[in-house]
Amino acid sequence: MNRADAKIPGEMQPHVWWKTAAAACAILGCALPVAARLAAGPQGADVHVEWRPSVDAPTRERLAVSYHLENPRKLSDTYTWRYDLVDLSRDNIRALVNDPAIGDTHEIDREGYTLAPTAPRTARRQRIGEWGDTIVGIADALAVELLVLAGFALAMRTSIPQLLRRSIPELDAATAGLFRIVFGTAVLIFFASHPVDTSWLADTFDLAIDGQSAAVVGWLRGHPWVVTLLGPWLLLTGVGFTAGLFTRVMFPLFVAGVLVWAYVATSISITSIHPYGSFVLSLVALLPSAWGDAFSVDAWLRRKRGQASAAQPAGWRYGYSVWVPGLVVGVAYAAAAWAKLNVPPGWTDWVLNGTVKYHFIGDSVNAPVDWGLQFARFPFAAILASFGVVAIEGGLVTAAFVRNEWYRLTLGAAALLLFSGFYLFMGVFWPAWWILLLSFLPWRRLGTYLTTTSRRSTEYASTPGRDLLSAAQLVVIIVVVAQQLVSSSLRLERAPMFSWYDMYSGTFASPEAWSASRRPLYRVVVSTDRGRAELNACDPYAEFVRQFEAALDGSAEARTTVWRALGACGENLSGVHDVTLVGDVRTFDWDRLTLNVSRSAVTLGPLRADETRRPRNDP
Repeated sequence: MNRADAKIPGEMQPHVWWKTAAAACAILGCALPVAARLAAGPQGADVHVEWRPSVDAPTRERLAVSYHLENPRKLSDTYTWRYDLVDLSRDNIRALVNDPAIGDTHEIDREGYTLAPTAPRTARRQRIGEWGDTIVGIADALAVELLVLAGFALAMRTSIPQLLRRSIPELDAATAGLFRIVFGTAVLIFFASHPVDTSWLADTFDLAIDGQSAAVVGWLRGHPWVVTLLGPWLLLTGVGFTAGLFTRVMFPLFVAGVLVWAYVATSISITSIHPYGSFVLSLVALLPSAWGDAFSVDAWLRRKRGQASAAQPAGWRYGYSVWVPGLVVGVAYAAAAWAKLNVPPGWTDWVLNGTVKYHFIGDSVNAPVDWGLQFARFPFAAILASFGVVAIEGGLVTAAFVRNEWYRLTLGAAALLLFSGFYLFMGVFWPAWWILLLSFLPWRRLGTYLTTTSRRSTEYASTPGRDLLSAAQLVVIIVVVAQQLVSSSLRLERAPMFSWYDMYSGTFASPEAWSASRRPLYRVVVSTDRGRAELNACDPYAEFVRQFEAALDGSAEARTTVWRALGACGENLSGVHDVTLVGDVRTFDWDRLTLNVSRSAVTLGPLRADETRRPRNDP
């Protein structure tokens, strides 16, 4: 045997250590979230329990303890209480539903002995008390870091770089610069038309912002000048990077401003992560872009000074800038498709129930046309449309791994068709997502047509493919994919850019089930010496309604929270005697295909003002 081929027992061979480390990080990263959830137990849920009139208070309290019903809050009638159901096991729910002392329940599937999809979720307290959510949060954060490390190790030693090089277009510096100008102009127009200001820091009915976002928003409330300067900051840095002036500095400064903007924009309940999440993540992913070497002020200044051009041969590092927004939007919509398959009880339920018709009907009041209502008349068309939505959302990510420009353009057109349908049938228009579709245009062809012949002959004459992806670009690609896998697996929502994109993923077994699920749309009405008035600036979302109900049940903390939120939405509350939530219920006539609104069908309150707790408006 050749001495060079001999293996010394117990000696680790060269380059084997990285495989062991990557495998250990991957296994530990996958196991930590599962182990933490097994240790902490599932999230609880807010449910309603209607007790029989014959059940006295001691019996009710004893049964509540036996069924792990905590935090009791009596509702407006005599026998119905709201609880935090901590034990969600099928056996416990079956015993609860079948107990003769209980007349009815809400937010529980009484036939399947499971939670209803609409049940509000609460903290994990089943096994380790109040520490459940904290332990799960720490485990999730560690898991993300470990999976990113494992992915990076594998990417550096396996065929992943080769896969990416076959996917990312090989572009020259001029085409990357052209994309920077077009993309940057669209981004500037977006932020100019979507400003935020300091009033957004207070104008919030979202009382359940997660810890990190709450900390950032809390800091911004103490430093409102930061938000005041956001507009000029984004304009100055945005124009700078679009023009290519100090591009490597201007773009990171611009992204820093975008992150602050995103925290403010997602802090109020009329918005969420979904309209902006992928857009913000795309801008972060573009940080390692090499798109300032041509068609830029920087390049012009280098020529004026007699310096050599910074442009390198055509390759993947320039193609990255055009490609990565398409990857981000692709993985986001793949997550949305996964949610539509995974959230309903059955994998095919979302499609076979023709679910689009329910969402078209529910949002038709905001739509510019009423075409979506017609799907209620043609069930098979609704099934086909539902399948088309899932197919487009799930297939869009494949464009990131096929270099053929016509294929990418076709999928981009399909995504544009999907976005147009959201607007026409539901009135949902998220312009930030539309901007990302620029990534699907045939930029190599556009660059060929729009750059000069001399520039093309210089840059395309160089051997393509020798200019490799930078390490930073490779890390960002891994992070984009890994964060979505973690977010979708753990169903995480973290402002301002991480989401599992469960938008419209719920379905309904029948039109009757959809009708029964309709919740009131509340309006805030106050009583003053001058009569009753509606507070149009206040928009009571689900968490505010829950706090309002708790205040009606006697919770002093909830009362303080309600009045603070009311005072923060910009209305003058001096002279207000009480506040009432008046709910309008929307119903759909499946025969006439008309959406009807029952005004003031539900009333909560009144909640009387407490002069010792109600905030005074500044003069």
